[in-house]
Amino acid sequence: MKSRFDKVCVLAMSGSLATSIGALLLMPLASCGGGSRGDFPEEVGADFGDAASTPEVDTSCARQCSLDFRSVLSACDGSVVESCPPDLACGGASCVSPCEAMAAAQSSIGCEFYTQPPGTTNAAGSCYAAYVVNSWSSPITVDVSLGNEKLDLSNAVFRFKPGTSELESAPGEIPPNEAVIVFLLDAPNTFSPEGYTACPAGVTPATKRWLSPARTGRGTSFHLTTSAPSSVATIYPFGGAASFFPTATLLLPTASWDKQHVLVEPWQRSAVIANVGGVPNVQIVASDDDTQVTILPTADILPADGVTGALRGRVATYTLGKGEFLQIGQNDELSGSLIEANKPVATFGGHGCMNVPSNIPACDTEQKQIPAFTQWGQEYVAVRYRGRTGDSESAPYRIVAAIDGTELSYDPAPPVGAPTSMKAGEVATFSSAAPFVVRSQDANHPIYVAVYMTGGGGDGFNAVGDPEAVNLVPAGQYLDSYSFFADPTYDETSLVVVRGKSSSGVFEDVTLECAGGALTDWRPVGKSGQYEFRRVDLSRGRGPGETFPGGTCTSGLHRMKSNGPFTATIWGWGRTASYAYPGGMAQRKLVTTATLNVH
Repeated sequence: MKSRFDKVCVLAMSGSLATSIGALLLMPLASCGGGSRGDFPEEVGADFGDAASTPEVDTSCARQCSLDFRSVLSACDGSVVESCPPDLACGGASCVSPCEAMAAAQSSIGCEFYTQPPGTTNAAGSCYAAYVVNSWSSPITVDVSLGNEKLDLSNAVFRFKPGTSELESAPGEIPPNEAVIVFLLDAPNTFSPEGYTACPAGVTPATKRWLSPARTGRGTSFHLTTSAPSSVATIYPFGGAASFFPTATLLLPTASWDKQHVLVEPWQRSAVIANVGGVPNVQIVASDDDTQVTILPTADILPADGVTGALRGRVATYTLGKGEFLQIGQNDELSGSLIEANKPVATFGGHGCMNVPSNIPACDTEQKQIPAFTQWGQEYVAVRYRGRTGDSESAPYRIVAAIDGTELSYDPAPPVGAPTSMKAGEVATFSSAAPFVVRSQDANHPIYVAVYMTGGGGDGFNAVGDPEAVNLVPAGQYLDSYSFFADPTYDETSLVVVRGKSSSGVFEDVTLECAGGALTDWRPVGKSGQYEFRRVDLSRGRGPGETFPGGTCTSGLHRMKSNGPFTATIWGWGRTASYAYPGGMAQRKLVTTATLNVH
């Protein structure tokens, strides 16, 4: 019997993130589920080789792409049907342009992205930047526009000098396997000077206009394109821990967007912040004109300029143009609302400044792009960060259901308050100090799961850490390699690794480069024997982290690999500041037949 982790080829350069001053970003680069990478390579960009003669093959067999996208293979015996020339790649079982190939791969790599700053008034107008990583084997160019206006990037593109946090100008093409920072926006005095963080001296951002409404309204997204496949992430504000309001998200290319989504906001309204900044919000982005988005809301949508109101449980339709986004920010949370569009859209869940719990200081801005409904999973392994106060620290979890009649089981047992049955659009929140596995009855009852760090103002935390949410990666979206940067400006950096059994039914070694070899001392999650976890301190007190026989871990670049499926999540925190981000995930369509009942 085949494992749930049987190889499904994706371009697992599923999101490459560069580091920033005061921001911890992750950099997944290249893998296909279950494939071996051998030794850690110096160069990890796609290399599609030279063209070769086509051998004789059995044409009765179906065709598929090789794991490295260099060749078209016979599905019968894996023989090469066609070798793609250097300027092409395998996509849809034929040699096509690199951007077409990445679109067919349904990964986080792509050539077209949309993004906008989070909806917030706290720290509004601060420096907003995108990290663009060249995932191709030749130099690429990047362009950014707002509507029909192409923006001037002549003094907006920089990179870090190797081994330092010092910036230098990086005009022109981006070399293979290198990353640049594109400074998109700096708009001081937008709403309030509180928390404002300017772009570094010498930078001229692409625009000085703020784009996101304070609460509900419409705006224009940045349209970022690259001449060949790239991975893009955003950071707000650029400047990281010193801003006390950091948030980052991996952008998903338009090729991975879909028509059906479940809206997910990270938390309810703050009970501490009295102004407009402490409310949750969602952003829905269109990439094509005349995009009609129908929402079945879980709460009344209050009217605002350019946005008609809607009653809870009554569908409402909004029309968006190319590059336009609808933002709904209000006291009543809209998590669990179902949406369907006539064209693919993207959704972001955010918060002006969230308190977790809602009555505990301090707050953080939040923004995460949420995968489409079909990319949700039926099984998740929940393991929090290394406890700030020890193993007994309890972390909040949230589960969102998409389909009526969703039945949940837990291994080893349901945490106190955890749901066992959920209906479409239902949101459940509970806490657990211990790891667990949660699964639904099948792939057509998918769920979304997030884990949180609570505010540093809670009992015993002494202002260490602050609210942060991170999407847990479904087991069906695990990869086999990751690369990421750990920012040295955070006091503590904790790596959480979860591995599942491979298709051969064994736990494969997971190698962490700074450890000098395979990680040991794994601990089981639950009683089924399907998953294990390991936490690694990459830094403690801004100093070195865990020491292994093969080396000592510190902040900076890290690489991991395995012959089996695993996931890796970084948590970084300091004084009233924190954020977390998964090292990457596949973008496979895990939901096979279920659809959302929006009407």
